[in-house]
Amino acid sequence: MSQERGAPASVVPLEELSSWPEELCRRELPSMVPRLLSMYRHSDSWMEHIQILKILVEMFLPHMNHLTLEQNFFSPVLPKTVKLFDDMMYELTSQARGLSSQNLEIQTTLRNILETMVQLLGALTGCVQHICATQESIILENIHSLPSSVLHVIKSTFVHCKFQTFSRLFSRKLILFKSS
Repeated sequence: MSQERGAPASVVPLEELSSWPEELCRRELPSMVPRLLSMYRHSDSWMEHIQILKILVEMFLPHMNHLTLEQNFFSPVLPKTVKLFDDMMYELTSQARGLSSQNLEIQTTLRNILETMVQLLGALTGCVQHICATQESIILENIHSLPSSVLHVIKSTFVHCKFQTFSRLFSRKLILFKSS
């Protein structure tokens, strides 16, 4: 339920959820997490995905049972999070091909994509920090989607950076070769 208004949990705006106190998050966990997961699955907007993911990680993950994290959180959330990251990486690469110092629209688009990616990485970092900070023993089976998702994102980032670096070096050599 919403704090004082008594509104049903299913109609609480995301902006209001992000200001809920810890105790309300703990109490509303059983009703809000399924609702947020459903919203996350059905969202088509990058910004809405990130907003929901941040709420889930920052507000509700700390109150979830460690034995059911995989089933109730990581499995439903991380595959779409990885796909979102891959989509952003593709869009970043596609947009960067048209980048020039005069094209302010593409520069703005690239900056927005990068800022969104930083927020997504922040949410993944929050998941890892939560697991690392727990005092209980965590069985890998209870979090198996997390390591593979994080490693996918890290690998994709470095492969992208490596490819872009080699691509730039190669294209410079071609330009230098053509001009000599």
